[in-house]
Amino acid sequence: MNVIQKSVSKVKKFFNQLKTYSSHNIIIYSNYKNAFDDAIKSDERVQKISEIDGEIFTVKPNIKVKNFPYNAGIKELENSVAKNDDPIINTIKQSGGIIVGSTNMDEAAFGGDTSSSFYGRCINPINNKLSVGGSSGGSAAAIASGMVNFSIGTDTMGSVRIPASYSGVVGFKPSSAINSNKHLILLSQTYDTIGFHSNNINNIICLFNIIKPKINQNYFYIKPIRQIKCLVPDQIFNGEINSDVMSVFKEALLKIEKNGINIEYANLFNWKPNYHRKALLKVVENEGSYNLKKLINNKNSKISDNLRNNLLFGKSIDNQEIKKIRLELENLKNQIKTIFRDFDMILMPTTPQNSFNINDTPPVNQANLTSLANIADLPAISLPYKHGGKRFHSLQIIAAQQNDLFLLKTSSFFEKILQ
Repeated sequence: MNVIQKSVSKVKKFFNQLKTYSSHNIIIYSNYKNAFDDAIKSDERVQKISEIDGEIFTVKPNIKVKNFPYNAGIKELENSVAKNDDPIINTIKQSGGIIVGSTNMDEAAFGGDTSSSFYGRCINPINNKLSVGGSSGGSAAAIASGMVNFSIGTDTMGSVRIPASYSGVVGFKPSSAINSNKHLILLSQTYDTIGFHSNNINNIICLFNIIKPKINQNYFYIKPIRQIKCLVPDQIFNGEINSDVMSVFKEALLKIEKNGINIEYANLFNWKPNYHRKALLKVVENEGSYNLKKLINNKNSKISDNLRNNLLFGKSIDNQEIKKIRLELENLKNQIKTIFRDFDMILMPTTPQNSFNINDTPPVNQANLTSLANIADLPAISLPYKHGGKRFHSLQIIAAQQNDLFLLKTSSFFEKILQ
């Protein structure tokens, strides 16, 4: 019997394309032999294990993949190799998924343009003059290049969704209960969340179903599209979003409304996008100073001045101030939860601006709109859509905590509208 070598073909295609993108610094490590062997095993199976059996994946190197780099883009950890798999990677492998490579990332997952890793800048395959965003820029670029259909990254303040927006791909940050973060090279134990990149929602749904999260199944309801109520926060109309982004966002809302989905506009309690993004950043820097304390306590450790200075700043923040910030963020989180008594989703742009020139300083407000989902621990997705054949734009959709499957199922309808 002749075996159809679909998985082998995918692996061969990946390594051929890898040569094309060798100067882009998207993939920082790959293993042909292991990937090829796993592909043969997948092709030889008469009965597929799962929907992702034979699919190829790339993974951000702050996540453990056995025998792969485990260094989070940190020069000091350059020779660190994972001795075992993170639980999510183990699940993917047990389901027939094939890990073909590690992606570039910002140093310690602290950055906004995937340029601070010792591997060098990750180049956006859509437009090499524009930033791919960060810190999971390599993960998004791996999808945008067409090398893979599945990539795993992490999201702390928007680190999956922002690169997705800049690269024209789908980026999903689940609720924190979906995947444990305790095996990561942590920046923030409170906010680091494993997330997914792909070129369509259906792939992410397939992966989500494989993971089989052990959370309250009562949240997994599917509501008829015509009964969905969406909230657009008044706060986004305060002038802190670029005019071109706002104009296209309004056009997207018109498309959504024409398809029978109800949209209302209201103030989202005391949410102040720029203020709360800064507050979240302080907590992340403070937690990072403890999680990476060996690096900053050693004055000779091989880390960038930027990372060292930010972590030292986080370490210097008074405990009482951190407690005050945490309480404020917790209050906002609890308030945001109540909005889902009346609404099913929150809609807004993913970023206040489109991708910026790589020669420009990354905008400090990139995470103004993505940070809300991190603060409130809400599932959020960034959906791409083109406008006038120019730069990609994106729509961010946020749902209630642990209502991830509802978000994904409904987003597939939004995806069709925006294509």
